[in-house]
Amino acid sequence: MIVLGFSVYSHYHTFSFFYESANSGRLFTPSLLCILLGMFLLIVTLFGFFGSIKQSTCMVNLYALILGIMLILKLVVIILAFTLDTGAIRAILYIPVSQYASDPEIEMEIDRLQVSLNCCGSDSLFDYEGMEFTGNHSTTVVSTTINGNSVMIVVPETCCITPGVDICVRMRERSCKTALVNLFSQNASVIGVLGISVMFIQLLGIIFALLLARCIRKVKSERGLMSWRIKEQTILARQSEETKKQDATTDDRVYIPPHESSTA
Repeated sequence: MIVLGFSVYSHYHTFSFFYESANSGRLFTPSLLCILLGMFLLIVTLFGFFGSIKQSTCMVNLYALILGIMLILKLVVIILAFTLDTGAIRAILYIPVSQYASDPEIEMEIDRLQVSLNCCGSDSLFDYEGMEFTGNHSTTVVSTTINGNSVMIVVPETCCITPGVDICVRMRERSCKTALVNLFSQNASVIGVLGISVMFIQLLGIIFALLLARCIRKVKSERGLMSWRIKEQTILARQSEETKKQDATTDDRVYIPPHESSTA
């Protein structure tokens, strides 16, 4: 859970610059919840481990109880992963295309985003219409149609599939918001499938933990009963020995049979 959660998180964390809530530290996703549950599960496993070694029914039952609570939490993660609203994801996305020409850091991030996800602009290439580029920017010209009129729009070079050309023929047509939403949805589906697999394993863990606690309780009861029987037999043996000793010390009389009288 921890490894796969980190691997899924790394896919979209590269583009966390464009998540509005990520910049404010409020981005909480199913992959982060998966990582936290995996770490917590690693700690909880110690209860079952030491409970089985020490044969403690309390620790094993506590282990099963915590597994049951985590099973419910994992069900919440799966529901979040499979019912992820694309409209809500699009609402937290913020791609500052308007600051592309004025901020070098934003320029670098948007260029990397457009090349990695094969997209152009926040909503479309028209986001760059009328933008004042300088000589430091790598740009290209694309011909498109607006209301039946053919217009030429200057866009960043990363919007073109073929780099290093003055007039772009093959554009990246998909918007970057759509590309990010699709990436996020795919990763959430992976988390959901993982959650179902882990839930099945956890359900088996709960069943086996309860069976183990029952066996430990039964063994302890049998040991206690056996110990009580041994003590009872020891006490009875001592009591019989003491009564024999008392009979041997107190009874010193000698039995003499009566004399047989003869008949005259």
